[in-house]
Amino acid sequence: MTRALKRPLPDRIPIIGSVGSGKTTLARMLSKIYTIPYYVLDNVVWNQTSSGDLRRSDEERDHYL
Repeated sequence: MTRALKRPLPDRIPIIGSVGSGKTTLARMLSKIYTIPYYVLDNVVWNQTSSGDLRRSDEERDHYL
């Protein structure tokens, strides 16, 4: 599945898509193949709790960024 790259990977690989389109799945796959980290930006904006997702304050968001 993988092939030798002729040039180095970029510093970031932005993945854009609608809800449920597989962005996180693709990011995980690329992370595993190229041994690079991936970040789920939903976790920056939303705090996932057992009672539902709560929007983080601007200060909390900025801390994660």
